[in-house]
Amino acid sequence: MRKILKDVERYSDAFAELGPGALSDLRNLVDCVGGFLDLLADPRTDFRVKLMDYAKIRDDVFEFCRFYAGWLGNPLMERLKHEIYNLLEEAIGWWGEQEALDAMGV
Repeated sequence: MRKILKDVERYSDAFAELGPGALSDLRNLVDCVGGFLDLLADPRTDFRVKLMDYAKIRDDVFEFCRFYAGWLGNPLMERLKHEIYNLLEEAIGWWGEQEALDAMGV
């Protein structure tokens, strides 16, 4: 999933055109998503914390894309949001499978 997250960096050029602050915001978003993936993989973290963080990161992605849609266009931001949401859904699916396997003792 980290490889998929790295694919998001192809948006860097569009953000760089807006200036270093916008590019920094994109990198911060990517780091936050990466941090969520790390949290999700940590077996010591309570599932409620993981679910709350999942909801927060989805909200953060939505707000980020809504904010930058005015400068970079709605289609580009919708595509970015869609890609990150898909990544998050895959990660949650993987985590759910791991939880089920652990519960079955497999």
